[in-house]
Amino acid sequence: MSGSRPRPVLPSSTDVLIVGAGPTGLALASALRIQGIDHVIIDRAADNAVHSRAAAVHARTLESLATIGAADALVARGRPGRSFTARDGEQQVITTPFDELDTPYPFVLAVPQQTTEEVLETRLGELGGQVYRRHTLLALDELFPGTNALVSNDTTGEVRAVRARYVVGCDGLHSTVRKQMDIPFPGHARPHNFALIEFTMEWGGPEGEITFFFSPAGLLAVSHLQGETYRVVALVDDDTPAPDAAAVQQLLDTRGPSAAGARVKDISMTSTWRVLHRIADTFSKGPVFLVGDAAHVHSPVGAQGMNTGLQDAFNLAWKLAAVIKGTAAPELLHTYDSERRPMAQALLAFAAQLHDISTMSDPDSIGLRNDVLSATGRIPQMRTWLANRLAQLSVTYGGSDGPKPGVGDRMAPRPGMAEGIGWSLVLPPGADLAAAEEAAGSAVVPLAVTRDEGLPHAVLVRPDGHVALTAPAAAAATLPARLAHWLDHPGPHPH
Repeated sequence: MSGSRPRPVLPSSTDVLIVGAGPTGLALASALRIQGIDHVIIDRAADNAVHSRAAAVHARTLESLATIGAADALVARGRPGRSFTARDGEQQVITTPFDELDTPYPFVLAVPQQTTEEVLETRLGELGGQVYRRHTLLALDELFPGTNALVSNDTTGEVRAVRARYVVGCDGLHSTVRKQMDIPFPGHARPHNFALIEFTMEWGGPEGEITFFFSPAGLLAVSHLQGETYRVVALVDDDTPAPDAAAVQQLLDTRGPSAAGARVKDISMTSTWRVLHRIADTFSKGPVFLVGDAAHVHSPVGAQGMNTGLQDAFNLAWKLAAVIKGTAAPELLHTYDSERRPMAQALLAFAAQLHDISTMSDPDSIGLRNDVLSATGRIPQMRTWLANRLAQLSVTYGGSDGPKPGVGDRMAPRPGMAEGIGWSLVLPPGADLAAAEEAAGSAVVPLAVTRDEGLPHAVLVRPDGHVALTAPAAAAATLPARLAHWLDHPGPHPH
């Protein structure tokens, strides 16, 4: 057609080929773009998924999204909630308050995954990137160095070879990348089906929280999105058809609080699925990496899945950039699997526990569960621990028994730390600021230098917000020089 914009041609070579343009792929693409790394992102779908399941973005994820300039736009399109709360009818069993967490985002953001994808794709476009949609990975072969990928343009039928130094599979549960690399994906199906329904309703129920209603009839989780729109995740029988308005009304009437006076209006989206718990045997094989659902899947209870996938992406992004630019040894990429896979294993166990606790149906077990959770919820330290765990602020890649934050721990964002994806040197009281700034000026990578009066020691913070190195206040100026050695020999290093 005269005047129409020509379709972009898929490049024949790139540093990083990203397969899959869900949240993890889009976030990874933006992170690479910001760091000046050439990449190509493909997806077989013509547009964002509309039946996606994730509906909550936690604080740690928002901190990471802020480094690519996407957090504020996402918050503007969601509804911040102060807590996750479990209830049994009218009774509050336990609440996990997020509003006291040490983060710029002390809340859980209720927002559909489709919206998250829209915000991320818009941000990628603002950065000058694009998604090659209707492109499917057909085959993947390792070359030295790198890989050769065969990709079909599903619109034209053309098949093109793409030479890539690295390939990242962000292509979900049925990952073609994982299958092409013959990476086992062991696990099992849980004996439960869930229904996901998005709809409008009038509701006098709890506000400012994402609510899990325990019931002998089955779990019901309610999230308030924008306006009168709500999202429900409900445990259902195997043969349950896609719920209509009457069925959703019954779910709310039998499992939610009767005082809420729910009145369901229009159903906009429904889907059902069986819960799977699976984890790949490895998250990396040669020049190929698995991220998000391609690497691990589990119960939706706790809203950890998409958030964990995004943390995978941010863990990998700066490492790829450092190796491609030559500021780090290729061995740095080995730490992606050694850091993220143990974390995912722990997460699967945690999600399984939450799932089992939330889906009890035996009356005696339900009574005991409610009593134990209620007692636990009265202990402030336990509420704080659970909130940090759900918000993923407690994730660590080693840590230590000494003063926090230790090596591998998350460093909470502080004024003066690097903007975007960068390194920071954060000084405690008593450290020589001038000496530290002079040392930072000759570091192998740019370093932002700032102070935190609450720190027990100096910390060198990685671009993903975790601590790489620590030193006593008097030795803070030695950290920039030690960074070059760390990048060549990554891993835990003592004071």
